[in-house]
Amino acid sequence: MTQLSGVTCGLVVFSAMIICGLVAGNPVEVIILRAVGGLFGGLMLGMLAGWLGTLVVQENVDAAADSPTADEISETPGDVTEVS
Repeated sequence: MTQLSGVTCGLVVFSAMIICGLVAGNPVEVIILRAVGGLFGGLMLGMLAGWLGTLVVQENVDAAADSPTADEISETPGDVTEVS
């Protein structure tokens, strides 16, 4: 998940910077240099976001594995005292 989100963000930033550079009328050399810089910047930010997402998912999976299921809850008797 980390690498996929990093690559996706990098390519989105790369293509957006190329389109914006062409619309602004910048020279090709400037567009390519800025787009490659944006590619690596987007890659790093996307990998950071993917890493954080992986941590959140793993934490929730661990919490769900530790929690009792509905069958386990219904089978365990509760702390019920008789009132007379």
